[in-house]
Amino acid sequence: MKGCVMNIDVIGEWISALLNVVDLKSVFLASLVEKFIPVLPSYVLFPAIGAGASTIEDLVMRCLIGATGSIGGALGWYGVGAAIGEHRVRSFVERYGKWLFLKTPLYEQMSASYRSNPFMITVLGQMVPTVRIFHALPAGVLRLPLRSFLLAAALGALVWVSVLAGAGYTLHLKGWSGSEIGFGLFAALVTAEAVIMLVMAALKHISKHRPATRRSAAVSMKGR
Repeated sequence: MKGCVMNIDVIGEWISALLNVVDLKSVFLASLVEKFIPVLPSYVLFPAIGAGASTIEDLVMRCLIGATGSIGGALGWYGVGAAIGEHRVRSFVERYGKWLFLKTPLYEQMSASYRSNPFMITVLGQMVPTVRIFHALPAGVLRLPLRSFLLAAALGALVWVSVLAGAGYTLHLKGWSGSEIGFGLFAALVTAEAVIMLVMAALKHISKHRPATRRSAAVSMKGR
């Protein structure tokens, strides 16, 4: 519990400091750097960017510029994956991935997911903390079609940035301080993570019992 309070305080301090990011160039650079230096999470950066908007029009521009910076970061990781190749990327992840919050199992999971539904995985990958930073790396290794990759990355980034920035803007208008916004974000993330884990557990349970159900049905049909 003490650790949670410390995290909330840190998030609040970051948001209070980031409220000073006022020009669109700074918004672009912050959004771009966030994709390469995961010290500043997107769920802190974008609400702060939204909270600093003066009008709805300013908020819309910040969302568009923030999404553009995020797409630029994704394109950079895509280029790294395409240029270095599968074996060297895997070796790099195994040696240094832990320092970038990219462990080998996560990288392998992203690579496997891309082979099943690359467009949807790219869209959803922009909305998952940590994954959104590196999801373009295996996409580049697999050399997914660049045009469809950028379209999916743009769609996912725009949704993610708009939701977070809009939340920050709304809460700031209601008089919430940086610490209060930080607490709200922390609570929302914990709740969302719990819901996702429950859904995944339920889907896993269903997938395990589905083959048994099918076998039982097949046996009964043969009996007839």
